[in-house]
Amino acid sequence: MNKEEIWQQIKKEIEHVNEPIMHRLIQRYVHPAGSLARAVLLILSHKLADDLVNERELEQLFTQQLEKAPEVGTYFAADLEQYYTRDFACHTYLEALCFFRGLQALAAYRMAHQFYQEDKTMTAKWLQNRIFEKFAIDIHPAAIIDKGLVIDHGIGVVIGETCQIGENVFIFHNVTLGGTGKTQGDRHPKVGAEVVIGAGATLLGNIQIGQGANIAAGAVVLKEVPAYTTVAGIPAKVKGKANSVQ
Repeated sequence: MNKEEIWQQIKKEIEHVNEPIMHRLIQRYVHPAGSLARAVLLILSHKLADDLVNERELEQLFTQQLEKAPEVGTYFAADLEQYYTRDFACHTYLEALCFFRGLQALAAYRMAHQFYQEDKTMTAKWLQNRIFEKFAIDIHPAAIIDKGLVIDHGIGVVIGETCQIGENVFIFHNVTLGGTGKTQGDRHPKVGAEVVIGAGATLLGNIQIGQGANIAAGAVVLKEVPAYTTVAGIPAKVKGKANSVQ
């Protein structure tokens, strides 16, 4: 579904909510929003505010950025759609929007990435730091992440500065997309579309992970992975063709 259709679905889901705590969240973040992107910004402003930058200031900052780059709202929707479709623990768009730390961290990264592209690097890195403090997920704002990423559970995920991630990738918790520490410059993995990376996997260096590949839990990947293959082990080796996973 597109962002308008998802927003209409969220409003339908609200009609079936009969829990007082949820009503408070809905009244604060969803009803005043008027759109999916606006709801995301209201939630992020509340979550990421601190003693130095208050909620209202963040809301204004994010709103200005969204007005300059409205396509970010399309990315919010594509990410949320993938969570709803592929995360077995997700039963409504509303719960993912309000509670899923991976989705919220990803949305905040998308704002930080916009600041970074405008050379507002300190603002971007402040946001990176707040994302880590709040969600225990570390995504460098210079990383390039296409639409539809799912970070399941989220805790412990690290995505390095020169990392690139294609469409509809699924990443479990405690995954590192890092450098080897031996090279500078372009030093992080390039992950193709539809890749699944299992919990605790470590991918190091400027290596290509082919489209549709499956990286097994706990694997340490130091070399290129061909498209549509499964790799496992330390160091990772090809085990066969990739099966469909989530």
